Amino acid sequence: MKSQLCLLASIFSLCALMAAAGCSDATEQQAAVRPALESLSLREKIAQKLMLDIRYYCADAERPQGGAADTWGIRDCDQAVTQLPPALADVIRRTGVGGIILFADNLQSSAQIVQLNRDLQLAASSSRAGIPLLIGVDQEGGRVNRLPRDEAAAFAGNMAIGATQAVHGERFATATAEVMAEQLSVLGFNVNFAPTLDVNSNPDNPVINVRSYSESPQVVADLGAASVTAFQRKGVAATVKHFPGHGDTSVDSHTGLPRVERSLESARSVDLLPFAEVFERSRPALTMTAHIQYPALDNSTMLSKSGEDVVVPATLSRKILTDLLREKMGYEGVIVTDALDMAGISNYFSADEAVVHTFAAGADIALMPVKIRFPEDLTRLDGVIDRVETAVLEGELALPEIELSTARVLNLKQRFVSTQWMQQDQRAAVADARRLLATPAHRVLASELSTAALTSIFQPLTGQLPIISDSTQTVQVLAPSAAVGAAFKVALSEVTRAKIEVLDPRGAIETISAHAADLLIVASIVPAESAVELGGVEDLARLKAAPKLPLDTLYRIYRQGLQAAREQGGKTVFVSMRSPYEAARFADVADVHLASFDYKAFIDVNREMHGPVYRALASALVSSTLPQGELPVTVRPPVKADGALASGK
Repeated sequence: MKSQLCLLASIFSLCALMAAAGCSDATEQQAAVRPALESLSLREKIAQKLMLDIRYYCADAERPQGGAADTWGIRDCDQAVTQLPPALADVIRRTGVGGIILFADNLQSSAQIVQLNRDLQLAASSSRAGIPLLIGVDQEGGRVNRLPRDEAAAFAGNMAIGATQAVHGERFATATAEVMAEQLSVLGFNVNFAPTLDVNSNPDNPVINVRSYSESPQVVADLGAASVTAFQRKGVAATVKHFPGHGDTSVDSHTGLPRVERSLESARSVDLLPFAEVFERSRPALTMTAHIQYPALDNSTMLSKSGEDVVVPATLSRKILTDLLREKMGYEGVIVTDALDMAGISNYFSADEAVVHTFAAGADIALMPVKIRFPEDLTRLDGVIDRVETAVLEGELALPEIELSTARVLNLKQRFVSTQWMQQDQRAAVADARRLLATPAHRVLASELSTAALTSIFQPLTGQLPIISDSTQTVQVLAPSAAVGAAFKVALSEVTRAKIEVLDPRGAIETISAHAADLLIVASIVPAESAVELGGVEDLARLKAAPKLPLDTLYRIYRQGLQAAREQGGKTVFVSMRSPYEAARFADVADVHLASFDYKAFIDVNREMHGPVYRALASALVSSTLPQGELPVTVRPPVKADGALASGK
């Protein structure tokens, strides 16, 4: 294996004259990697522009009748790829595909991840061109975390960092990005699809919300620039997303095609501002497109596969990707699409046509253009390459643009692919990974962030602090899931001797009405999990099938529980563990309202649920002072005409 990796390194050394910080124009982009570029056939250049997922593969099965490779929500195969199957290694070797994206399903432990990533690079080194892979992952923190939490410290996400900005500035944006980059690098990743630069200006946004730093474009710009700089200083290519801005949407692009109705002036001052500033200050290696319609930036239409004229999505828009992003904003890095199997694209365009359209628009990398789940799918990537090759030969796509785009991808690899990691002895690589991931300071940082981010949404009633005192004998926790309740119970048991009872929402009202505790804590996680948290569109079916109470029912139970506890003289606390906007519904029935922006936990070696956010909450409940975080978004309680708080519904 080592000799093959040395061959890979020698091939890549042909690009040694590339400037370390990137190139300033098209001529330099191509000159920097000319030897490698000229060694590639047209098909190999196209393959370098494709990034495949290998999340699942069922080697000994056929697609169930009625299954569809391109249809979101149909999870035909659920055998996670944790070891590289020979058939998938052959696809990489045969096509010379440029990159792979991995998901949480693929990542079980440091030793397994190192082995998988080395095998992926070995397969790439065995292709005719021998060019190494971009290996990427969505490691945003918070909602979107792919590394195993029991081994790698996980951090609260962007909105939690936004809540610390007023007191701590860019400290946590920088520190968490540095640690995540170190974690990824030692495991063999070279691309992180983070940070998110969307400005969360729409409280009803189902897919961005706490993945955004703030509703303030300037705060997003400042923290995003710090994050990008830290990632790339530590050797991992950062990806800013989702251009031109997914924050003012109320539709998840995994399930539909969102539309942003802003004026051009508003687009410039809100959605585009963070991207423009981060481009100038931090030079992000990649920018990811958004599957959204943005008529103020491009109101042209294109024919969908159903024959309908639709406003062109940003991912397929030349006006947005080339005229705006490249020419007006001067972006010189790599443009990567969001996953092309998401409904925002796949509902309207076939896989082959989507790839051709996005390359024509100016994208450099098509992410997840096809699914390979069964042996019958093994030639599907070849079909995409065939279609793009035909488009070039027939003039539908311009060959000079394809070559310049491929040069950008090769430049990116020259900057961020570590041949040193690939040539390292495997036992040493595993030992390094285990040692780095076990660094105690990482978990200390995670705890510090959770504590600094914790925010009091409204001013609590006089005399309520500390919430838990020496006289508190009983505490009830109304939790949306058993896991959240278990994590709360472990954390609270560390700070109080009070008896702690976890309530399931389905029987909570009866229990509280019969015997209310000294304190009722209602923990809420809204909006519910979306596909991006679990991994992708294939999880939508699982999310839909999961037994859960309707949101209106859950909110009714929360309100009635808080009211019943108050009527019996108990203290009441509402904890918004994700998007804080929902706290407005309970402003009149809870004594204290806290926002944690995170709820994730992990099972430790003692089989107990732990998470830094729960320890931060427990500490806040026994404190006589308010948490130090400040809301990065506006939460206004409903008000009646007479000025009194209106009851939420």
